[in-house]
Amino acid sequence: MLNSRMMRVALLAACTIAFTADLALAAKKLKLASLPPNNDYSRSVSVGSDRGGVVLNYGLRMLRWRQNGTKVRFSGSCQSACTLYLGLAPSQVCVSPGASFSFHSPFGASAHGNRVAQQFMMRNYPGWVKSWIRSQGGLSGRMKTMSYGYASRFIKACGSAVVRRGSKSRLRVDG
Repeated sequence: MLNSRMMRVALLAACTIAFTADLALAAKKLKLASLPPNNDYSRSVSVGSDRGGVVLNYGLRMLRWRQNGTKVRFSGSCQSACTLYLGLAPSQVCVSPGASFSFHSPFGASAHGNRVAQQFMMRNYPGWVKSWIRSQGGLSGRMKTMSYGYASRFIKACGSAVVRRGSKSRLRVDG
């Protein structure tokens, strides 16, 4: 398990590399061996009650999901770094009633690391999310929550049926 200093260094290194190249190159350069394993076996993920976590981990997972076409169903609260999943292609995401998205400035690393993480997040959000954040006064230490009603104007509604093809057909991501 990584200690907090190692995690901050890894986050700063990955975000710095990501600004000079894309996140896929950053992931390769970091060799991902020190990060949690990729347990994303399915092509369909339900995100609910996710309180977020380390921006680097969520960013790398978002990239894997973007590359392999994983479908993401937002079915509950998605907070903090979890909101990076909004950067997936519109064809990959859907939203269910009761979903919400909460945003704040990254914290936990150095001041410079936090700025780099925030720039990375803003760079990966779609335009409609960036506009909403700006309309709320930007990212700050205060949590700002986007409702299902607003998000559903930009994200298609999820169908009522979820296809399940065995125990690994759907991965539930609960923080």
